[in-house]
Amino acid sequence: MKKGLLLSIVASTVLFAGGDIAPVQPVAEAPAAACNDFYGQVGAFVVYNTTTVAGKDDMAKYGVGAVLGVNKEIFSGLTASAELQGTISQTYDITTSTRGATVNRANLTQLNLGYSFCNTAIKVGRFSVAMGLSPLVFTDTFYDGMKNVTFDGVMVANTDIPDTVVYGAYIYRAAVHGTSTTLANPMGSVDGAAVVGFQNKSFADTTITGVGYYAVTSGDYAVAGTIDKKWCDTDISVGGAYEDVAGATAYLAGGYITQHFSAFDLTVAGTYQSAAATYLNDGEAMGKYTWKTWQANTNSWAVGAAISTDWCGYKLGAAAKYREDESYEIDASIGKTFSGIAFATDVRYRYNGVTTKTATRVRARAVYKF
Repeated sequence: MKKGLLLSIVASTVLFAGGDIAPVQPVAEAPAAACNDFYGQVGAFVVYNTTTVAGKDDMAKYGVGAVLGVNKEIFSGLTASAELQGTISQTYDITTSTRGATVNRANLTQLNLGYSFCNTAIKVGRFSVAMGLSPLVFTDTFYDGMKNVTFDGVMVANTDIPDTVVYGAYIYRAAVHGTSTTLANPMGSVDGAAVVGFQNKSFADTTITGVGYYAVTSGDYAVAGTIDKKWCDTDISVGGAYEDVAGATAYLAGGYITQHFSAFDLTVAGTYQSAAATYLNDGEAMGKYTWKTWQANTNSWAVGAAISTDWCGYKLGAAAKYREDESYEIDASIGKTFSGIAFATDVRYRYNGVTTKTATRVRARAVYKF
């Protein structure tokens, strides 16, 4: 889990309104309901996978999940947050017609205190994360909407510099909510990891972001930065990352252009990775350029294009991605919200140019947030 854990740990503490940096305020990842400051969600999902890889069976997985949280201001400037999530799921081996065991999980994903004063916010305890200030990796959710990891530590953010937020954090450990409730050391460091970063919006329609982290015991480090520019109906972003792990270095560079047409949005993206990497080469690395699950292989490049549109209340999307080793992937998705329930389904076909094997995935889910 050390690859994709830390770089946006303070994203959920900073609010951006109207494209400008607002004073720092502690905020929960999910919006709190007006009544009693509670929020939550319930949902159900099903996933179907087929593959031509020898020794791997066609599989299905299905389940339900729920989240319940509270974000309460105790008195002026001091807030307390807590969040629980639980899932019930089961797998089914389609090849052998064998039903797997039912898996029940419950996780304490947040339990923290936050305090804000002037233009500074502090959060201590276990907190969730969101993609925001970090241009490299970030904590995501599983397909069922459940968080995959939260963090134990302390973080501080400040906006005294005009149009700029600066932040720092120390993460003692990561609470992994995947296959089990596990406490793990972030980035492989026994003594945890330090993170510092900034985001600046001084220039018109331009956002400049930088971040770095350092593993206390091992001395491993990584740095990353991006520049995002809006120009008329076009969004342009370029960025890069560099790491030094046990004396081995690697870098990754990427970028994308999105053109907003009247009827649809079109994105073209590309990325290059110089060498095998520890922190750069997992599925979430530089996700804004590679759609999170597609990554340049070692010493190689990857390119792709995506199109999305809204049609009669439906959100439609399609993407195609190609890698230097002749691997490719094709995706299509559709989603719609009925009576507050968000329905979504997607299909993916993937071909591996090295093993010449194929894999197909079909997913569907329904989520209601309150």
